[in-house]
Amino acid sequence: MMKPVYILSASIVSPQQHYEHEGFLDDLKSSHDGTLYITEPNYRQYINPVAIRRMSKLLKMGISCGMNALKQAGIEKPDAIITGTGRGSMVDTEQFLLDMIKMEEEALTPTSFIQSTYNSVNGWLALQTKSNGYNQTYVNRGTSLELSLFDTQMFLNETNEKSYVLAGCFDEITPDYIKVKQKVGYWKQPSPNSLYLLNNSATPGTIAGEGAAFFTLSNNSDNAICSLQSLQMLQDAGVDEVRDAVNTTLSQSSLSLNDIDVIICGMNGDIRQQAVYDAIIAGSPSHTTIAAFKHLCGEYDTSSGFAVWMATEFFSTQQVPDILLLKKGNHANIKNVLIVNHYILNSTSVILLQASLQ
Repeated sequence: MMKPVYILSASIVSPQQHYEHEGFLDDLKSSHDGTLYITEPNYRQYINPVAIRRMSKLLKMGISCGMNALKQAGIEKPDAIITGTGRGSMVDTEQFLLDMIKMEEEALTPTSFIQSTYNSVNGWLALQTKSNGYNQTYVNRGTSLELSLFDTQMFLNETNEKSYVLAGCFDEITPDYIKVKQKVGYWKQPSPNSLYLLNNSATPGTIAGEGAAFFTLSNNSDNAICSLQSLQMLQDAGVDEVRDAVNTTLSQSSLSLNDIDVIICGMNGDIRQQAVYDAIIAGSPSHTTIAAFKHLCGEYDTSSGFAVWMATEFFSTQQVPDILLLKKGNHANIKNVLIVNHYILNSTSVILLQASLQ
């Protein structure tokens, strides 16, 4: 069993807020068209204005979010950069393919191709921080962030020297992506107001989202917000298997469901994924708060990054905003948070976070 690692900072770019905002979900955004696009920060403090002109939205939000996470932690050069993305830069990929057709595969400029690769965000972050250490990008659909966190935990467990890892995730949506996934029944028809998505869980489909989340982690607990205790990933798991994974994850830290103050559920309004969450909620103690989040960020491969960021805010503020509540518990403090996320492609993850002892 691996030792816990510590989250020193958390940064977000999301439809609701980004790293420049003060407060916690106090200026909510909604949509009626089935899509939740990010609220963009001012990128110029982290990216050269000349370079910004050539960058897609994914690159800008990924680079600036990662640099902000390092700034919050007071780290200039991480020992490793480990990220996850389900789709990478959709804008640059689509642009390169359209240019191939338009130019008949001749005289193509390489910019869109270079920036469409999945590890382009990591490359930019490494250049800006002058980091020449371990650098990895996981592209594993609904478990991309989870694999980056798992690799981070392994990396930090391999040494007794104080080390720092920048870990995170990023995904974007495009109009063409929306059209393609509509053909296979991803989205709700008709689309409800996003803030009331979970009131429409008796029908198939969800809403599309995007965002980036980055975290600075260390094997040293100084100034930590919380610790990542353990996580598990499952594929094509039934309700009983997910319930077993939850119990196993908790038992590895000598905990049970009775010790959990908040459970963050990744329900997305799609009845086809609802059974997993119904079972978790039914088995939760009365004092445990149940929270949801995809009505604020939408569904995307690495939306669990939004949930991890939320958990760090729970620990920092000791509050769960009303807009997130499915059930309000009566715990005194928020010490243990469990995240259960079931992605639309039938992958499930369980993440246990614990308040820092500092």
